[in-house]
Amino acid sequence: MIGKSYIFHLFLFLLILPDSIYSQDNICLIPQVESMVRKKGTLSIERLESIHFPDEWKNTGNLFVSDLKELANLSVMVTASNPSIHVKKVKMQEPEMYMLEITKQGIIIEAGDQTGMIRAFSTLLQLILGSEGKELPRLIIHDKPRFSYRGVMIDCSRHFWTIEQLKKYTKQLAFFKLNTLHLHLTDNQGWRLYLDQYPDLAFKGTYYRTFEDLSGHYYRKSELQELINYAAMYGIEIIPEIDLPGHCLALLAALPQLSCKGGKFEAYPEELDGQKRKRADENMLCIGNPETYRFVEKLVAELTDLFPSSFIHLGGDEVSTHLWEQCPKCQKIYKQENMTSWHELQDYFTKRVSEIVRSKGKRMIGWDEINDRNAADISDVIMIWQRDGREQQQKALKRGLSVIMSPKDPCYFDFGYSRNSTRRLYEWEPVGKECTNTQAHLVKGGQANLWTEFITTSDEVERMLYPRTCALAETLWNTKEKKEWEGFRQRISKFGAIMEKLNICYFKDEDWDNTGFVPQSEQRPRLVCPARIDTNMKGIKYYMPEYAFDGDIQTFFATPYSLKKGDYFTLTLEKRQAVQEIRIVFDVSKEHPEHVQLSVSEDGTIFKKVAADNKNGELSASFSTPAMIKALKMELTTPLMARLTIKEIILRYYE
Repeated sequence: MIGKSYIFHLFLFLLILPDSIYSQDNICLIPQVESMVRKKGTLSIERLESIHFPDEWKNTGNLFVSDLKELANLSVMVTASNPSIHVKKVKMQEPEMYMLEITKQGIIIEAGDQTGMIRAFSTLLQLILGSEGKELPRLIIHDKPRFSYRGVMIDCSRHFWTIEQLKKYTKQLAFFKLNTLHLHLTDNQGWRLYLDQYPDLAFKGTYYRTFEDLSGHYYRKSELQELINYAAMYGIEIIPEIDLPGHCLALLAALPQLSCKGGKFEAYPEELDGQKRKRADENMLCIGNPETYRFVEKLVAELTDLFPSSFIHLGGDEVSTHLWEQCPKCQKIYKQENMTSWHELQDYFTKRVSEIVRSKGKRMIGWDEINDRNAADISDVIMIWQRDGREQQQKALKRGLSVIMSPKDPCYFDFGYSRNSTRRLYEWEPVGKECTNTQAHLVKGGQANLWTEFITTSDEVERMLYPRTCALAETLWNTKEKKEWEGFRQRISKFGAIMEKLNICYFKDEDWDNTGFVPQSEQRPRLVCPARIDTNMKGIKYYMPEYAFDGDIQTFFATPYSLKKGDYFTLTLEKRQAVQEIRIVFDVSKEHPEHVQLSVSEDGTIFKKVAADNKNGELSASFSTPAMIKALKMELTTPLMARLTIKEIILRYYE
């Protein structure tokens, strides 16, 4: 029995207890803040009638006022007299650092720079939108990011995105405290940047002879300047990428003299059948041609004038050497530089263009191949994309190079959620376990890459980005010790209404606990029962057809490329079975066919159609009486502008 004296003293203790609770419970913020002190009481949102911010930050401050009106229907006046929201410029130890306090009287924000104020605004806006327009909790927040680089790459070459669409994506990224938008502006499919010294690049590099309705889409400098200025007000840095010396068909369509063989080139859209694409394997620049470097000098000069970012990304990935080996100009450089491998020609190019970039006061970023043979300069930044990135990370860090982590697994957002799931992003750690403390400081951050070969609409862009970008944002903002999946899952599940207010067309993920699937060996999985699989679809390495019938819904067969009408996948059972239901389960987020038919056969030779077109990521057929089935066949009835992922073929037998 508890004594009366104990109860009395407990009562006195509660009376004098400071009105603070050290918890982030019931506060929905993404990413989590570094520290939060909750206090008793609330502040009515109706009291937020005015705001004051330093005059030097007024453009960004006014933008926040507009966002409050647009997103929260909250009208706030700018005033210097007793503001409800008072933003102060104070000395802070690190960039983007801020303090936000909600008191009984109003809100105080302290920041050392404009980006700190912007991050505080993001936190405050999330609190307001999550409050349903009523009360804000009293609290004090101190916050700063773990990594200085937190980005998303959007491929504008394979499919074109308007400036208004890019501005929308920029605003969304800032809401979750990301700070970089990397634009992949050129590739074989299109040269999207107008250059004063090479005007034909924008015209010929975006012209598709057989797809004129897709032709002519590129960015004028005034449009990009508008985007750069807009992004800056949200604390987002725009980094341009021009992919060299490979991926250059669109460039060579305008400047064929920069190729090894000359002649006519043309860009092609992803919509063009692969067999009709001309000279697709001749997409590299001539390394031995002096004109190549004069072009790069003029290109970098124009990029420097347009983009204030301290970085210029010059690609460097997936470059073949077969044309260089046959080219007299390249052979001359090969002999002159005493090379022993034709790949060293790319190293020669890397060193020369890095020097050009440095001469303009910028730093070059390149995909991890630029450091395959230690060609990268100490000032260059290595953007790591291959596999899980650990090997490439260690190779760069041992040389003292800065790195940005964007490994295919899990940071390629063109893959569906079955492979790179939201949980997989959240549990990813950018710094390898083998990194020393000194090396860890060279890992500047990370980014997601959204390649758009198979993404054709703005809604698809957003579905592939969200909610995975939320997981990425928290992974890059918070320390690894602070992350906890279950807490994030609870918060993200409540963010649907907020993302709808932001007009984000997000993917409604019903499989939150899926950790993603990446097979690690060439060993073929066992099938659920004795059977044989036949398909004309090429699979991604290790993602073998057998994974479609191994009894595990988390594993899957996946194709690397788009598919054509008539492509098929056939499963033949060793023995005929009395089947009640067939379900073919696809990746519901993106990698599924809309127009497909299912046929069955009693003898494995003659097939009869039993279902057509998938619904909600499944192709299925039910039988009221036992269907004796020896084989089933899935066949595309129209081309598929996407990869295909078959998660599982499920057969339910009559008992």
